Amino acid sequence: MKKILTFSCLIILVISGFSQQNSLVSTEVDPSYFITHTRQELIQKLVDLPCGIKPDDPIEIILQKIETFLVAFQPDREYSDDVYAKAANLQALKSVKQGGYGIGSVLIDKEGKIIAAAYNTQIQKNRSDLHAEMTLMTKFEETHKAKKYMNMYVYKPGLTVFSSAEPCPMCFIRISTAGCNTKYCTPGPEDGMVTRINCLPASWKEMASKQKVEIGDCSPIMQKLSHLLFYSYLLDNRGPH
Repeated sequence: MKKILTFSCLIILVISGFSQQNSLVSTEVDPSYFITHTRQELIQKLVDLPCGIKPDDPIEIILQKIETFLVAFQPDREYSDDVYAKAANLQALKSVKQGGYGIGSVLIDKEGKIIAAAYNTQIQKNRSDLHAEMTLMTKFEETHKAKKYMNMYVYKPGLTVFSSAEPCPMCFIRISTAGCNTKYCTPGPEDGMVTRINCLPASWKEMASKQKVEIGDCSPIMQKLSHLLFYSYLLDNRGPH
């Protein structure tokens, strides 16, 4: 009888493990998903989200449905960075609603608390440098509380810049120069620098390697939303021509 019970338990454990493996595999996002070049591709991916978006929805309705979904979204405990992904995506959405590019960023202290947030304002303010990460760091450094977290222009150990999308070369270099860790929700856009860190000059590469540089532990739905919010400029072809 004991042998039968033991054997039954083993079978249950094996089946459970197999089921969990399948579940993990099924939630992975195919890397090809993060390539979107046309409005038609973007719309189809938006329709496929669990936001209730329809192919003929006006832009305002699309953004409203994304906002409703994001606000109600409960970060998945299985993914340790989902709470930051949600916060960064909400920032990205603010920019999109203002007519800007859909990238958001948050600053996290060593205890895991979000202490600052910002979004891309290039189009809104006609400034080439106002990417989300640049805006975040500049705004934060101008606050009184920044003194607690900084030594002159260098950030104290343990702070992390978490972005909705992979930082570009300009932003990644600034984050590294300031001594912050770098995390992001989704790979790309296509000018993402983290995945091209080996392209940096040796001294810059060495400096960047002193901090943690990695993609966040985020759920597939947050990764997809981050990607689609960035490429939302395809909805109305906003930006310089």
